Amino acid sequence: MENNIPLDLYRIFCAVVRAGNMSSAAKELFISQPAVSMSIRQLEERMGAPLLIRTAKGVHTTPEGGMLFEYLDQALMLIATAENKFMEMVNLKTGEIRIGASDTVIQNFLMPYLEKFNTQNPHINIKVTNKTTYESLRLLKSGIVDLCFINLPIDDASDLEITNCLEIQDCLIGGAKFKDLSEKGIDIKNINDYPLLMLEDLSNSRRYLDSYAQKNGVVLRPIIELASSELLVDFAKINLGLSFVIKDFEGRRIDNKTIFEIPVNPPIPSRSVGLVKLKNVPLSHAAMGFVSIFD
Repeated sequence: MENNIPLDLYRIFCAVVRAGNMSSAAKELFISQPAVSMSIRQLEERMGAPLLIRTAKGVHTTPEGGMLFEYLDQALMLIATAENKFMEMVNLKTGEIRIGASDTVIQNFLMPYLEKFNTQNPHINIKVTNKTTYESLRLLKSGIVDLCFINLPIDDASDLEITNCLEIQDCLIGGAKFKDLSEKGIDIKNINDYPLLMLEDLSNSRRYLDSYAQKNGVVLRPIIELASSELLVDFAKINLGLSFVIKDFEGRRIDNKTIFEIPVNPPIPSRSVGLVKLKNVPLSHAAMGFVSIFD
């Protein structure tokens, strides 16, 4: 028996066995009857034994041919199933996309895109893991998620491909107790003269603000550190202190009655929300379909 027998010879053999004669198999396969006969002879030569018994009424298998057909028929059905499943994934009829993002990014940026993609591709399973920026990047590099949506900038992006999706602006807010600061502003060098509420230092937003302050000779010393931006606004609203938030996400709550924006000198530089994937690692068709929404 030879190795590396072409799959087409197996397909033709199984078609002949199922049809019971060469001519019917030829019609099913859209090839000529002589081509079918030649393929069967080639297969028998390569296998080193006869597979079919020819009679006036058609063909039937030899014992060896019957055994071969039994296994090949199952194998070809599995191949056909694999091909169909593959095409379903390519055509976004099935599949999964795995996304890592912080709760702030999910709630204030990602939600409408998730809704749109789910509406257009209802058979794609969307899995979202709620983590901080650097936890999301760890999941990405471990292959646990396909994509991350994070607050930029990040420290090391050498193995990452980053697409800026939305420019965002941090701002300082305070409650009615600090209304006067909304009119005259505050120098960052004096920020620690006031009670300061901030995100935990695990968040990339906190790291960005710490870096901004340090570049201006200040080390931020918050009296309260939280994991939620919404809670920061709630705490500021009851006058527990001043807080930095992303204006594009929490700006709707700056009503100039209970919450006020306080100008900071020097102004905080703007930054971005970014879509991040690994360099030189191909995405699934489901993930590529989701990424295309942002083009």
